This record gives sequence, structure tokens and C-alpha cells, in this order.
Amino acid sequence: MSSLSEGDEEKEIDILTCPICLNTLNKPRQLECLHNFCHKCLQEYISSSGENGEHGKGKFICPVCKIPCRVPFPEKPRNKWATQFPTDSLVTSLADSASLKTDSQTCAPCKREGKHSEAKFWCRDCFEAMCDSCKLIHKKIRQIKSHKILRLEEVRSSPQILKMVEGNVDCTQHTKRQIELFCRQHRKLCCVVCFATDHRECPDVKTIDELVKDEKSEGELTEIIEAMKEVMNRAEEQISHKTQTLTLMTFKHEELAEKIESITRKAIERLKSLRNEAIEKFEICHSKETKRIEYQRDILQSSKLAMKMDLKYLEAVTKYGSPKQVFITSEKIRHQVGFHREILTVDQENHEDVDYKFEFNEIVEDLSHKLSALGKLKVLRNSLDEMVHDNDRETGMKSVTFSIAPNQAPTRLSVKTYSTATPSSRPHTLENCEASRIRMRKEKDYDGSMGSDRKISWFTGGTFCLDNGQFIMADYNNHKLKRFKRDVYSPIMEYPVESAPFDIALVQDDEILVSFPHECRINRYKLRDDDILKQTDTITTLSPPEGVAFVDQNIVASFSNCIKIMDEYGKEVVNIPTKESSAYTIPIVASKTGNTFVHRDGNVIVIRSLDGDEIFRFRHRQLKDPSGISMDFKDNIYVCDCNSSNIYQISADGQRGRIIRSSRLCVGRPVGIGFDGTGKRLWLTSNIQRSGQLLTMYTLSC
Repeated sequence: MSSLSEGDEEKEIDILTCPICLNTLNKPRQLECLHNFCHKCLQEYISSSGENGEHGKGKFICPVCKIPCRVPFPEKPRNKWATQFPTDSLVTSLADSASLKTDSQTCAPCKREGKHSEAKFWCRDCFEAMCDSCKLIHKKIRQIKSHKILRLEEVRSSPQILKMVEGNVDCTQHTKRQIELFCRQHRKLCCVVCFATDHRECPDVKTIDELVKDEKSEGELTEIIEAMKEVMNRAEEQISHKTQTLTLMTFKHEELAEKIESITRKAIERLKSLRNEAIEKFEICHSKETKRIEYQRDILQSSKLAMKMDLKYLEAVTKYGSPKQVFITSEKIRHQVGFHREILTVDQENHEDVDYKFEFNEIVEDLSHKLSALGKLKVLRNSLDEMVHDNDRETGMKSVTFSIAPNQAPTRLSVKTYSTATPSSRPHTLENCEASRIRMRKEKDYDGSMGSDRKISWFTGGTFCLDNGQFIMADYNNHKLKRFKRDVYSPIMEYPVESAPFDIALVQDDEILVSFPHECRINRYKLRDDDILKQTDTITTLSPPEGVAFVDQNIVASFSNCIKIMDEYGKEVVNIPTKESSAYTIPIVASKTGNTFVHRDGNVIVIRSLDGDEIFRFRHRQLKDPSGISMDFKDNIYVCDCNSSNIYQISADGQRGRIIRSSRLCVGRPVGIGFDGTGKRLWLTSNIQRSGQLLTMYTLSC
């Protein structure tokens, strides 16, 4: 299927052409934004847009202007949505009248009955062609016998007489009702039902027939046309600026890429691997930045194109439509103008000029054996309001720094150049799983709800604590920590907190760490003998922490794009880049021995020493969304996969792996797991479609 792209915008816009198939409109349907499409094209577009997009149920975006369009009756079958949108009588009639240029014309009334008759006459009121028989019938019906009927030859010789005498517009809210009134207070076009239900008390409601006679209407039409031209001009200027920015970025990209190549050639044997990684990361960054600006430019192109099409449409309505139609159309377009003005304003306020700067590591230039990274790539942004014309100046520039270093290598923040700690031994990867002889025996499901809960309980993390089998869970939805006891299958205590808790780590039997991603902090709590949870410390992080663990007096926390090892006071010691994730959770867990920890890196499970060195990694073809990780008393690793519903066990040395709970046996999708001190008893959370979440206790047996 073709579509009207940004490259086509400079062509003459024909309001009788479908923007999707680029052919003459066939059975046109009009959206709220006044853009017309073939019935078939519109239905195919709606069907391909998915059941529930980001704009909500019962909505889809217009292919031309990108404005969300609401379906009048979304409960009806999706493959019938296009039929709910009205036809535009003006566009339909203009499409029909376009065929008047040919020598033969089909009778419109006969065509509706599936017949084919040659037309010889034209009705100015109905705006359609008809044959001899239909003309006679036309004259016999009292309600339409006064219609002005002309011979087609006369119409072809004088096209100006095609202008429609009258044109009624249907109300989009109430079927079989026509727009007749206008509320000045709300600037709302109304039918009589709209007036009776929503605007009866409004002080200034008039009929459209009254308003079109008002001299102010003509002035308002001129105002709207000027506003549309202003939007188009602003869009053109901002599009030009985006194009210039992309040109500069491409030039600097090529320049820096060449410089990177020239530097690496001086020590090709030593720098070859680092050079390839630097170029790769540079290309990824460049692609990301150009796609972002190209997307912004596409939005501006859409606004310009939409205004251009709307302007053509308004000109056609002005030329061929009735004053009533002109007024209605201009009022509808007024809303579109405001929407596109807002797009331009937001884009202008947020616009940034983008430049590149690559700072080479001094060690690279000296060809030192201490070389650990090729350099740092900076994306320099400069907003329109603070443009820096001197190329040597960097004042006012905002920079985003990307460390270009070997994959998975931890970065020690104490070193300014982000040097890399290299593992003492080459890590290995485990990819196979054996059949399991371990069995998980279910004890019972827990009811995690409390009487004071306002939402369904949703546990995102937890830990066993004390010596009597008690455990604490983080209820993300209800902003609570809930305490459970063995053989009591509901919370025995709740501790309300001020924000949504995410994960819990055990410091010692009566002390825990809790991560709060919305507050960008990690709190430390102590369980007192009187069952009161007392906050003893707070660590503030620069970005939202998710998973948290406590290892040998160090705090290990997971973030969307890295793992950070901090001392007990929150000072960063090691930063380990990971694949950026928008997953449900980014789990992390510490070993019982206190010398290793496990985390997620994309769809791979990585085991590291406390220094950040990678020991080994685990991957499996079915492992797509590892959402929960735990370790038993022998430091065997257990991984919940929310996608496949499997639970994997990995030996502590990374030599063996197996599935201990198959998706065929799962009630729901496992998302969290935690062991007690014996390593034989564990809690498991599972997502149940339409029913929320299950919290279940299991016992392992061989």
C-alpha cells in the first residue's frame, strides 16, 4: 500500500486523492480532523494498527496529521470501524463531478441500484448526474421537484455553476442529526440533541444560518487561513533547521570516524579490537541521535502536510461549499491549527543542536600498555535559545557521555577516564540445561491482601528474615512492606512506607535494605523487638534503583543500564554497564558466602565477584525475560523466566544447568523467588492473567 510521504509534500495536493493509496478517493470516509480516505484503505489501516495502541482503546492515529482519532462506537467489530465515519458530501460530489470532464457519465441514482445508465442531466441541489428516467422521477417528487436541473453539456461548458447550493453536515455524536447550532462559549458545533443535553444553559447559542450572515464570519475565515499559513511557514523553518543539524552531524560523524581510524593505525595490533568497538558504539550513538531528530522532523512534516491539506480543503469548501459549510469547516480546522501550533511550540522549546566530540584517552595517544578504553564520545546539544556560534566554545553545552570500552567490563568511578577492570580469568558461558530430578512441593498459597489495601497486592521483591521462618515482601501497589509467618498464610504485620517499594535485601536477621525507584533512594530499616520497623539510614542515588543486595558490607544495586557496587554509606566503588532494559524488574542477588553476586544483563544471567569481575554467564534459548533470581545455601542459582514460565537451576560453579519447573506445570508466570536460610524452602510470586498475583510457598525435594 502506498502512502503520502514527506517527499511528496511539495507536490500539488489534490483533496480528491486518497493519502494512503494515492488514487482518486473511492467511497471516501472523513475523520474528525477532516482528512478523507478510501473506505477500504481506511479499514485496512485501522486493522493493521493493532487492537490497543498507545493512544488508548477505541482510538487510532490519523495517517496524515498523527492526531488520535476516536471511533464513535468502539465496542463494534474492529473490521467495521471505517463504516462509522461519515462521508463528506462535498468531497464525494467533487469526486463525482470530476468525471464530468469525460464524454460519458453514469447516472448516480441508477448506480446506487446496481444499474448502468448514461447520464444526460445534472442536479445542482443533489450535486449528481442523472439519466432521462431519473430526471422525470426527480420532477414528480414534491420535496425535490424545485431542484435546479441542467443539461450536462451546459455544466461542462460552465464549471462555475457546479457550486453547491446547500450542504448539510452530520453530527459526529448523534446519528441522523445535522449540525445546526453553534455555542460561542465552548466554540462547539451542535445538533439539536447536543444543545438539549450539553448546552441548554449556555448564554450564547445561535443557529449557523444566523452566524453565516454575520460580517465577523468572513474575518474569522481570513484569520484561520493566515494562522494555517503561519504554521506552515514555521514548520518549514524548523524542518530546514533539522536538515542543517543532520548535515552537520553527518559531517562531524565522518570527520571523527576518520580521526579514530588514523589514531588506531599507529598501534593497529594493540588497538584493533578497541577501535572496532569504538566505531560500533559511535555508529549506534549516531543512529540513535539521527533517528531521534528524524522522528522530530517527521512530526513537523506531518504538521506542515496536514495544514497544507486542510488549507486546500478549506479553499475547496470556500469555493464550492455553502456559507454554512464554510463556517462549520473553519471552526473544525481552528482546533487543528491549535494542535499543530502546540506541536511547533513544544518542538521549538525543546530543540537542541547536536554536535559530536570525541575525547581520546591520553593513554591511547601515548600508546601506553595501560590502555583500557579508546575514549569518550560526547553528544553536544544546544537549544535554539542558547545557540553558540563560536565552534571553539562549549559554554552552555549539555553533554551526554558514552563510555566506549569492552562489553561487560566494569568501570571504576575513581578513575577519571573510566578505566576497565579486567577479569583475572576468562569467563565461560553455559548454554545447555539437563533434565531435572529436583521437585518443588507446594505448601500453600498466601493471601497477601490487608483490609487497608486500596489496590490489589503486587509483590516485586522480598526476603526471609529472623530465625523463625518469617519473611517480608514489598507490596509495590499499596506502598507497604508486609510481614509473613510460617503456617500463617496471610500478613501478620504491615509497615506503610511513603513511596512504592521495589526490592528488599537482608543485611542481618533484623535489618533490611529497601529500594524506592520513584524516590531514587535506598532505605535501611531495623526490626525492633516491639515489631516496629525503624528507618536507620537513607542512601540517595542519581537514578532509580530497582534490585538491591548486600554483600560483605557493600551494597549492590541494579539500574536500567548498569550495576553499581557501593560501600555501606552509598559511595560508588564500581560501575558495571549492562544492556539497557525496560523490563518488569532487574533482579540482583548476593551469595550466602558473600563473595559473589548474580544479576541480569538483557536475557543473560551473569555471575561476578565482589570486585566486579565476570566469572561466568548463563543463557538458554527459552530464557527471554529473567524476572527473578535467588540462591540457595550452596550458592546454586535459581532463575524465574516470566516469558517461558520456566524456573532454571544453575550450579554454583556454572558447569551445569537444568529446568526444575516446566511451563507445563506453571499456574502463572513466575516473576519473583526467594530462599530461606536452609535453602530448602522458598517463596514464589506468579502473575495470573486477569487475577493479579499469587504468592506461594514451596519446599524443594530430590
